[in-house]
Amino acid sequence: MAILTIMATSHTGSTSAFTWSTLGFVLLTIGLIATFFSDRRYLLGYLFAGMSYWIVIEGIQSILINITALSKGYSYVAALLITWVTLAAFIGYRYKQYAKQNRATVKRGVEPLPPRRQVVHKVNTAAHKPVFMRNSAKVRKQQDKYIEHTPIYNNYKPRFRN
Repeated sequence: MAILTIMATSHTGSTSAFTWSTLGFVLLTIGLIATFFSDRRYLLGYLFAGMSYWIVIEGIQSILINITALSKGYSYVAALLITWVTLAAFIGYRYKQYAKQNRATVKRGVEPLPPRRQVVHKVNTAAHKPVFMRNSAKVRKQQDKYIEHTPIYNNYKPRFRN
Protein backbone atom coordinates (compact mmCIF):
# COMPACT_ATOMS: atom_id res chain seq x y z
CA MET A 1 0.00 0.00 0.00
CA ALA A 2 2.92 2.30 0.70
CA ILE A 3 4.20 1.73 -2.85
CA LEU A 4 0.85 2.79 -4.28
CA THR A 5 0.87 5.92 -2.11
CA ILE A 6 4.38 6.84 -3.25
CA MET A 7 3.51 6.19 -6.87
CA ALA A 8 0.28 8.15 -6.66
CA THR A 9 1.97 11.21 -5.17
CA SER A 10 5.17 11.04 -7.23
CA HIS A 11 4.23 13.93 -9.53
CA THR A 12 4.53 17.37 -8.11
CA GLY A 13 1.34 19.35 -8.27
CA SER A 14 -0.80 16.24 -8.76
CA THR A 15 -4.00 16.37 -6.76
CA SER A 16 -5.61 13.11 -7.81
CA ALA A 17 -4.71 9.81 -6.20
CA PHE A 18 -4.79 8.03 -9.57
CA THR A 19 -1.94 8.78 -11.99
CA TRP A 20 -0.56 7.11 -15.07
CA SER A 21 2.16 5.38 -13.07
CA THR A 22 -0.51 3.85 -10.84
CA LEU A 23 -2.35 2.60 -13.91
CA GLY A 24 0.87 1.01 -15.19
CA PHE A 25 1.49 -0.67 -11.83
CA VAL A 26 -2.07 -2.03 -11.74
CA LEU A 27 -1.84 -3.35 -15.31
CA LEU A 28 1.52 -4.97 -14.55
CA THR A 29 0.06 -6.66 -11.47
CA ILE A 30 -2.95 -7.91 -13.44
CA GLY A 31 -0.62 -9.29 -16.12
CA LEU A 32 1.50 -11.13 -13.56
CA ILE A 33 -1.54 -12.64 -11.88
CA ALA A 34 -3.03 -13.67 -15.23
CA THR A 35 0.26 -15.31 -16.22
CA PHE A 36 0.43 -17.12 -12.89
CA PHE A 37 -3.00 -18.69 -13.42
CA SER A 38 -2.44 -19.54 -17.10
CA ASP A 39 -0.75 -22.58 -18.58
CA ARG A 40 2.26 -20.38 -19.44
CA ARG A 41 3.26 -20.13 -15.78
CA TYR A 42 6.84 -21.20 -16.62
CA LEU A 43 7.40 -17.75 -18.17
CA LEU A 44 7.39 -16.25 -14.69
CA GLY A 45 10.51 -18.30 -13.97
CA TYR A 46 12.31 -16.55 -16.82
CA LEU A 47 11.06 -13.20 -15.56
CA PHE A 48 12.30 -13.77 -12.01
CA ALA A 49 15.59 -15.28 -13.23
CA GLY A 50 16.22 -12.17 -15.31
CA MET A 51 15.42 -9.90 -12.38
CA SER A 52 17.73 -11.93 -10.13
CA TYR A 53 20.51 -11.68 -12.72
CA TRP A 54 20.11 -7.92 -12.85
CA ILE A 55 20.23 -7.71 -9.03
CA VAL A 56 23.55 -9.61 -9.16
CA ILE A 57 24.84 -7.15 -11.77
CA GLU A 58 23.75 -4.20 -9.61
CA GLY A 59 25.55 -5.70 -6.61
CA ILE A 60 28.77 -6.25 -8.54
CA GLN A 61 28.50 -2.75 -10.01
CA SER A 62 28.10 -1.13 -6.59
CA ILE A 63 31.07 -3.10 -5.24
CA LEU A 64 33.18 -2.01 -8.21
CA ILE A 65 32.23 1.65 -7.70
CA ASN A 66 33.15 1.52 -4.00
CA ILE A 67 36.44 -0.37 -4.53
CA THR A 68 37.76 1.14 -7.75
CA ALA A 69 37.67 4.57 -9.36
CA LEU A 70 35.51 3.43 -12.29
CA SER A 71 32.64 5.56 -13.47
CA LYS A 72 29.09 4.31 -13.32
CA GLY A 73 28.97 3.27 -16.99
CA TYR A 74 32.31 1.47 -16.95
CA SER A 75 31.40 -0.34 -13.73
CA TYR A 76 28.24 -1.68 -15.42
CA VAL A 77 30.34 -2.90 -18.36
CA ALA A 78 32.83 -4.50 -15.96
CA ALA A 79 30.00 -6.15 -13.99
CA LEU A 80 28.53 -7.57 -17.21
CA LEU A 81 31.95 -8.86 -18.28
CA ILE A 82 32.52 -10.49 -14.89
CA THR A 83 29.18 -12.30 -15.04
CA TRP A 84 29.74 -13.37 -18.67
CA VAL A 85 33.20 -14.74 -17.93
CA THR A 86 31.82 -16.60 -14.92
CA LEU A 87 28.99 -18.02 -17.02
CA ALA A 88 31.41 -19.05 -19.81
CA ALA A 89 33.67 -20.78 -17.27
CA PHE A 90 30.70 -22.69 -15.85
CA ILE A 91 29.51 -23.75 -19.32
CA GLY A 92 33.06 -24.86 -20.19
CA TYR A 93 33.26 -26.88 -16.99
CA ARG A 94 29.95 -28.58 -17.73
CA TYR A 95 31.02 -29.27 -21.32
CA LYS A 96 34.24 -30.84 -20.07
CA GLN A 97 32.26 -33.09 -17.72
CA TYR A 98 29.90 -34.09 -20.52
CA ALA A 99 32.77 -34.82 -22.93
CA LYS A 100 34.52 -36.92 -20.27
CA GLN A 101 31.36 -38.92 -19.66
CA ASN A 102 30.79 -39.29 -23.41
CA ARG A 103 34.36 -40.55 -23.97
CA ALA A 104 33.88 -43.16 -21.24
CA THR A 105 30.71 -44.37 -22.97
CA VAL A 106 32.44 -44.59 -26.35
CA LYS A 107 35.45 -46.39 -24.86
CA ARG A 108 33.24 -48.88 -23.02
CA GLY A 109 30.97 -49.28 -26.01
CA VAL A 110 27.44 -50.52 -26.19
CA GLU A 111 26.62 -54.17 -25.79
CA PRO A 112 25.46 -55.70 -29.06
CA LEU A 113 21.93 -56.93 -29.37
CA PRO A 114 21.38 -60.66 -29.76
CA PRO A 115 20.66 -61.74 -33.35
CA ARG A 116 17.03 -61.73 -34.42
CA ARG A 117 15.27 -65.03 -34.60
CA GLN A 118 12.95 -65.78 -37.43
CA VAL A 119 9.51 -66.88 -36.38
CA VAL A 120 8.27 -70.09 -37.96
CA HIS A 121 4.56 -69.94 -38.74
CA LYS A 122 4.08 -73.31 -40.38
CA VAL A 123 6.15 -76.17 -41.66
CA ASN A 124 6.02 -77.47 -45.20
CA THR A 125 5.60 -81.18 -44.54
CA ALA A 126 6.59 -82.28 -48.06
CA ALA A 127 10.04 -80.72 -48.00
CA HIS A 128 10.37 -80.47 -44.19
CA LYS A 129 11.42 -76.83 -44.56
CA PRO A 130 10.05 -74.08 -42.37
CA VAL A 131 8.02 -71.42 -44.15
CA PHE A 132 9.03 -68.08 -42.71
CA MET A 133 6.95 -64.99 -42.34
CA ARG A 134 8.63 -63.34 -45.31
CA ASN A 135 7.38 -66.05 -47.64
CA SER A 136 3.90 -66.16 -46.15
CA ALA A 137 3.56 -62.37 -46.45
CA LYS A 138 3.88 -62.65 -50.22
CA VAL A 139 0.78 -64.83 -50.44
CA ARG A 140 -1.98 -62.28 -50.01
CA LYS A 141 -5.37 -61.97 -51.53
CA GLN A 142 -6.13 -59.10 -53.86
CA GLN A 143 -8.75 -57.73 -51.46
CA ASP A 144 -6.22 -57.47 -48.61
CA LYS A 145 -3.96 -55.09 -50.51
CA TYR A 146 -3.48 -51.55 -49.32
CA ILE A 147 -5.43 -48.94 -51.25
CA GLU A 148 -3.04 -46.05 -51.82
CA HIS A 149 -3.71 -42.78 -49.96
CA THR A 150 -6.62 -44.17 -47.97
CA PRO A 151 -6.61 -45.84 -44.58
CA ILE A 152 -9.47 -48.15 -45.59
CA TYR A 153 -9.03 -51.91 -45.91
CA ASN A 154 -11.61 -54.41 -47.07
CA ASN A 155 -11.09 -56.70 -44.08
CA TYR A 156 -10.71 -54.03 -41.36
CA LYS A 157 -11.79 -55.20 -37.91
CA PRO A 158 -11.28 -52.73 -35.06
CA ARG A 159 -9.77 -54.08 -31.86
CA PHE A 160 -11.81 -51.91 -29.54
CA ARG A 161 -15.37 -50.79 -29.86
CA ASN A 162 -16.50 -47.28 -28.91
